[in-house]
Amino acid sequence: MSPAKKIGHRGIRRLLLVTPPLLQTNSPYPATMHLTGFLRSQGVAVEQCDLSIKVVRDVLVEYGGDEAEELLELLGGDAPAEAKTEASGVIDELALWIRDNVDPAFGFSRYDERLGAAAPFSAVERAVNRRGVIDGPLERHLEAAIARTRPTVIGVTCPFPGTLVASFKIARYVRRRHPRIRLVLGGGFVSTELREMDNPRAMSYFDDFVFDEGYAAMAEIMGRKNVEVPPFVAPDYDGIDWSEYFDVVETENPMHRLWSVGRWRKLVMARGCYWRKCAFCDVRLPYIGRFRMPDAAQIADAAERLGGDIHFVDEAMPPALVEKFSRELIRRKIRCSWWGNVRFDSGFTPKLARLMAKAGCVAVTGGLECANDRLLELMNKGITLDSARRALEAFRDAGIMVHAYLMYGFPTETEKEAFGALDFVRGLFRENLVQSAFWHRFALTVHSPIAADPERFGISAGRPPGRKGAVFRRNELAFEEPGAPDWDEIGKALKLAMYNFMEGRGLGRKPLFWKKAVRFRHER
Repeated sequence: MSPAKKIGHRGIRRLLLVTPPLLQTNSPYPATMHLTGFLRSQGVAVEQCDLSIKVVRDVLVEYGGDEAEELLELLGGDAPAEAKTEASGVIDELALWIRDNVDPAFGFSRYDERLGAAAPFSAVERAVNRRGVIDGPLERHLEAAIARTRPTVIGVTCPFPGTLVASFKIARYVRRRHPRIRLVLGGGFVSTELREMDNPRAMSYFDDFVFDEGYAAMAEIMGRKNVEVPPFVAPDYDGIDWSEYFDVVETENPMHRLWSVGRWRKLVMARGCYWRKCAFCDVRLPYIGRFRMPDAAQIADAAERLGGDIHFVDEAMPPALVEKFSRELIRRKIRCSWWGNVRFDSGFTPKLARLMAKAGCVAVTGGLECANDRLLELMNKGITLDSARRALEAFRDAGIMVHAYLMYGFPTETEKEAFGALDFVRGLFRENLVQSAFWHRFALTVHSPIAADPERFGISAGRPPGRKGAVFRRNELAFEEPGAPDWDEIGKALKLAMYNFMEGRGLGRKPLFWKKAVRFRHER
């Protein structure tokens, strides 16, 4: 399938890129910034607007009044962490009240996520047509952006299920009020879930659907032919008002707070994944499978120009490039805090970890997955528990915090292996090798190596047939695994244990305790 489904319209000159509600409130989602930077380098007239932060502020102030406005100002400033924790609690209670009493689809960083994650388009469309708390503010800020920029094209990024309904609300409004504007939908959710969409009703909302990174496709839509996209694309934050963003302190855990506290400028160090072999990953998608590594000086140039703290949103930062980038920061005396995703492989030596810390690295995130050597080999992760431990020790000794992504329910995994993994991770917490972690349920996706050869992993999976002209989304596949454990119950125990570990509790408890604790809860 081509990167963009083209439909009509000529004489394109001005582009408005928008981020729909609702996403994290502390920093803008980076898609429009990277597109803006690239397209402006190609001479395209482009503006951007983060509708998400504008809408959530308006909704909270509408229902919370002057007190909510004062709290948002406090959370957006430099108030002490005691003060911000208390203010976050009040704002969170307000958000819950809005959800329980006004609009059940409302959430701090998502809107109608349940529909975005699994519902057919008929249900999504009903939600699009239903008035909710976001509609008034969304339409008001969208109309203001259109009046200010006079676009002939509007591009909407839809990165997550919690932005799907709002994305289509934007399209519905523009179709009705500004029918001559061309509408484009892209983003991570579109690239994974909507690649095979042929539902004419869903497709009627937008003129084009752009997949993967979108640089070349958007340039083509804007009249630029045969554009070559460089390995590094620097973002442009022009049009973003940093004073609108505010922290939400969800936990005292300093590693876990990085996602919701701080004004992080988002950069991509390298495009794609340098390993791209994990059996569970969407490695067959171009934006993951096509690896390109830029010059470290270009990344340092962007970091210097942005002048703030940085979150690298790579699939996995390559150790060799991390080393060169760190040396560039030190040589230029660029001071910033930064963090990003890594693979816990042998490239992250004690020497490199110390260099990273000296250059301002405060944290890394990475996948331990099932934390079991048999399963790591089966999924072709390219690490072992021993090699991962050595990398974790290097980060700990350098003073770099770690968050570990964990997985349960991987094909052929046993209950004993799952609780063995829990015990291994408990040991990592006790030794201060990780400070934060989260368990995710395994999902079989269309674009993964497992989907291409499910029998090798002991499961049977079929692609849903789908009637021609009726397919809306297709990504996660149902599968059967004879004799599989009760992953619903096991998952509850793993998550209960992890919640306590991150708060510094229960580290002396054996895995069986958490299984019994979940069962006791049910019996009560």
